[in-house]
Formats: sequence, structure tokens, C-alpha cells
Amino acid sequence: MNRFWLALRTFWRTLTEADFAARVEPLFSDRPSGPDLRILAVLQRDGRLVDFLEEDIDAYADAQIGAAVRDIHRGCRKTLHEYLTIEPILPGEEESPVRVPADFDPAAVRLIGNVDGSPPFQGVLKHHGWRVRSVHLPVLPVARDDSSVLSPAEVEIP
Repeated sequence: MNRFWLALRTFWRTLTEADFAARVEPLFSDRPSGPDLRILAVLQRDGRLVDFLEEDIDAYADAQIGAAVRDIHRGCRKTLHEYLTIEPILPGEEESPVRVPADFDPAAVRLIGNVDGSPPFQGVLKHHGWRVRSVHLPVLPVARDDSSVLSPAEVEIP
């Protein structure tokens, strides 16, 4: 379809379908949005992941970090399972033999090591990869300045 007809179809659907217009509107905005920020927001909410990554941990002992990571891991894992359906890209255990077919998807399978010749390839599975099958994320609150809020500031009133 050429771009002129695409523009006309987009124009008409934007006028007649509110949900379509809501999906098109972010394309014209400079503020960050989308599922990438929503998953980061729920990982922050449930596991304090952003707080952990922003913290300078060099001053802490390994035991202190280990104790903190256990809670972060628990919260982030819960969030991952609650909002995403993920599955391995390649079946099998790490370090097991694997055959990469000639029609493999290079976005889904990265070849490492001594890659020579053309597929199919025989190799050793180093990581099975992850694929997202479905996403059901909550809507993020939008701040008055139109920025995306990953985590609201918390103020305790005595």
C-alpha cells in the first residue's frame, strides 16, 4: 500500500475509532511511553528494581547485597509472572547439543563462537533465550507535565 492511501486510512480511523486514535497519539509525542516503561514501573513498584539499580552498592558487604537481592528478586519475579507470559525460544538444557536450522530467525537466535559457513549449524546451547507470548500491563499514571511516572515520590505525613 502506498503512503498516500495509508495516510488516508489512518486519518479516517483516527476520526472514527477512539481506541485507534489513542494508539496513534503517542507517535506524535516526545515523552517516553509504552509497554517498556510500564514493565519498568511495575518492576519498581513490586521489587524496587530501579531503586536497587540506582543505588551505589560498592560500600555494602556482599551479605547485605545478597539479603536485599532476595527481596528484589521475589518482587520482580512475581511481577514478571503476573503481567507477562514468557517462554524459552529454544527448548533444552544449557550446554546441551542443538541444531540451528537454515531458516532460523536471527532476531531470536544469536550465533556465537566460530561461525563459519552457512546453516544449518550444530552447536551447544548457551542460553535458551526468552520470548514474550502475551502482555497485560496496567496503565501508568500520567503526570501533569506529561512525563511518565515510574514510581511516585512517597511522603509520610505525621
